[in-house]
Amino acid sequence: MEQDSAAHQQHPMLSFSVAYAKSSTVGPRVGRLTRVGQKAIKTPHYVATTSRGVVPHISHDTLQKHTAVSSIYLALEDFIEKRITGAPIFKTPAKDSESPLRNYVAAQDDVLSILGPRRVPALPCPVHNTGSAISICTSVGFSQLKVDEYHDALRTLRPDIAITMADVVMHGTASVKRIEKSADRTHAWLRDACEQFTAHEKSSSKPAIFAAIPPIANVQQSLYLQDLAEEYRYMLSGLAIYSSTTAVDLPQALFDLPRMSLSEPGSPHSILKDVALGVDLLCIPFIGFASDHGIALVFEFPGPDVAIDEPQHLGVDLWSIENEASLLPLSPHCDCFTCTRHHKAYVHHLLQAREMLAWTLLQIHNLSTMDRFFDACRKSIANGSFEEDVELFTRRYETDMPAKTGSGPRIRGYQIKSSGGGEARKNEKAWDRFDGVAQQMAEAESGLATAEVDSKQLEDQGIAERV
Repeated sequence: MEQDSAAHQQHPMLSFSVAYAKSSTVGPRVGRLTRVGQKAIKTPHYVATTSRGVVPHISHDTLQKHTAVSSIYLALEDFIEKRITGAPIFKTPAKDSESPLRNYVAAQDDVLSILGPRRVPALPCPVHNTGSAISICTSVGFSQLKVDEYHDALRTLRPDIAITMADVVMHGTASVKRIEKSADRTHAWLRDACEQFTAHEKSSSKPAIFAAIPPIANVQQSLYLQDLAEEYRYMLSGLAIYSSTTAVDLPQALFDLPRMSLSEPGSPHSILKDVALGVDLLCIPFIGFASDHGIALVFEFPGPDVAIDEPQHLGVDLWSIENEASLLPLSPHCDCFTCTRHHKAYVHHLLQAREMLAWTLLQIHNLSTMDRFFDACRKSIANGSFEEDVELFTRRYETDMPAKTGSGPRIRGYQIKSSGGGEARKNEKAWDRFDGVAQQMAEAESGLATAEVDSKQLEDQGIAERV
């Protein structure tokens, strides 16, 4: 189904249009998300996840020169301590036309900034959400982020896109009552956000609002979805869904809104399932996880046009000794900065030496792999062969990512789940007490001296026997 005209948007700076869609209800589609002053983002596409405001392993100049990243997802919990008041990010100088958030993280002007309350993936917190706050994991421990504080932060930081707060259940199976409470709280928090942003004077400086939809069945939040379509539609610029299944059976009035998924797909197969349901933007943490683990992504869509005996690997483990002397590029058909200038043996050596450059080169390559993957997906959808291509991809590649064999960079606290305390150290010691080092050196010297004495005694004994 061709869409001849751009969908009507209320936000003056952001627009979205569907160029091709197989169905007007659910299914893969090709679109274009445009913000004034920035390059248009062709969808479906990925959103690069960040850590403390930057794409892991990539400096700002490297991001600009050697990647095609067009949008970044930032989490407010990355920038605040136990108390949101007084955080340095809120003291960032900015002109009326500038975004303090963009200035603080030094993001490029042509990169779309998306701000949400929690990271993707988010670390489960020991304390449950309340009717007026959600639990977050800050740089100094767990805390509570109040709804009013989050809305104030959105108005102050002025991201390009603001995701409203959702009451996401992160503690296993939830009861029916808890699910109802999740929908009611998310509904109320969206209403409060719309009221506060409506009262804001300068419409051009408002962030575009993406309504968060919690990961529960549409039937259980039907009232909320109905109000999104009827009462709040004119205020919304998009949807942020925590489960791709939510894209099924959405109200028709929400069809022309871009859908951003926070469902954390764990493989390209999961990505294709989301795209098949009509998701336009996806946060994909496994890109960074693969780089951390020393894995170079090598899959293509729909895959190599050759006969294969068994499914191929999705990635290459560059920690493996098999790559010690390989002068081949990380992927045979890749033209990224890493593959055109370096080879597997070099990156393998960097990993063995624990050089930071190893993870930088891997991240550049893995981001480039995802760029080609989504470009091929868009062409497949426009050609009407997406379903057949997905079947080919499923046959040609394994379903799971390669297992981790080597150690990655040092792990941060928000990257691991606590089991109640008392766990073993996740990172090896980077240094030791000087006294301990001195003692080890003395013991080594003492052992060397003893060995020299034993050698001299054996030599003298040999001379005596010959005499």
